[in-house]
This record gives sequence, C-alpha cells and structure tokens, in this order.
Amino acid sequence: MKAMALLRSGISWAAGTCLFVPLGSLVVLLSFLAPPRRFHPFASWSCRLILRALGVRVRVTGREYLHPGRTYLFVGNHVNLFDVFVFYGYIPLFFRGVELDEHFDWFFYGRIIRRLGMIPISQSNGRAALRSLKTAQAALADGTSVLILPEGGRTLDGAFQPFKKGAFLLARRVAVEVVPVVMTGAFDILRKGRLFIRPGRMGLHLGAPIAHGTLKHMEVEAIADLVRRRMDELFARP
Repeated sequence: MKAMALLRSGISWAAGTCLFVPLGSLVVLLSFLAPPRRFHPFASWSCRLILRALGVRVRVTGREYLHPGRTYLFVGNHVNLFDVFVFYGYIPLFFRGVELDEHFDWFFYGRIIRRLGMIPISQSNGRAALRSLKTAQAALADGTSVLILPEGGRTLDGAFQPFKKGAFLLARRVAVEVVPVVMTGAFDILRKGRLFIRPGRMGLHLGAPIAHGTLKHMEVEAIADLVRRRMDELFARP
C-alpha cells in the first residue's frame, strides 16, 4: 500500500509539472501581448487544469456572495504549495495576490508572478513591507481586488497561525468589502516540508463580504479578530 501511495504521488507530481511548464510559459508569453486582466480566464483555467492533473478536486461554496465589477479584499489561509492554483483557479474574479518576496526569486515560478503583477512583501524589512501595502492599497483604490494570506507562511498543523496585521490595516484604510476565504482538506493533500501528495478532494469556501462601514472605525486588532471568527466558521464546514 505504501509503495502504491508513493507511486501515485510521483505520478501526480509528474502530471502536474508536465502541464505547469508549458501553461506557465504561455502565461508569460501572453503577458507581453496583453495586460493580465485580459488573459485572466486562461490563467484561471490553467490553474484548474494543473490541479486536476495533480489529482486535486475542489468544491467551491459562496460564489453567490461575489458580484462582478466590485472590488474586494480577500483574506485567506495558507496551507501548501498548491494554494496559488486553488485561489487563482476558483475565485471567480480578477485579483492580484500579495506574495512573499522570496517567491519572486524562485526559478520559473518567480518569472510568472512578476509578469502577472503580483505584489511582493517582505517579512524581514518593515519599510519594504509598508511599501508593499501601499502598492496593494493603490491597486484596491484603482478597482483591482487583492488577496492577502495574513498568516505569512504555510500552516504546520492544519490550523490557523497567528495573523499579521497588514491585511487589516488595508481593511480599515480602503473602502472595499473584505471577503474571508478558507480552504479545507488541503492539509491532507500536501503538507509543508513534505513532497508526498495524497490526491483527493478539498473545499474552497467564500464567506459573506464584510462591509467597510463595519470596519472603518474599529481597531486593527478588532478587525483581525472579526475576520478570524468568520474564517473559523468557514473552516468548520465539511
């Protein structure tokens, strides 16, 4: 049984990689021909296709809360290396993500996220992190939704880690709705520090947007507590 599981994991990695390289190359090429918003449907479809090749099936709830044409600040949990494919594949709107600056130096993947206009953020340089938040704030003010994972790193045990305050500073400053987004079941598929994939089903749950009017007079810590409670409720779903 263990040998079969290892073989299945290896096949999943091979299949996912065989799709990721050509599809990622096409995304980079398209970025020289058009702005990311124009080919976002293709990039989103590519993420879903790669997940299927990896053996990951995603059930989405809460799509009805989102309205085309509105700008949102998405706040999600961080589980494994496949998070980016889940978020960009299944959140049904165009958005840009705030990613750890180290990711922009990764071979190939770093080139893709640079061309897509993702926003790098530092965990070690406070001034650089503030500049990144200002970039995200400008994107939101310009009508582009933004995704932030406030834990700042992948979970080690499947539960939420402590939240950093950057996302909630934005929530108070910018007049957009905040949408909690939670993945369930992803920790069973792949865990930080391991290469073993256990293909299976997972959930992506979009919560009801929290109006800016509710948040603008709250302290940052209170906003973080409110969003975390909403995320806990989503995390408890089957």
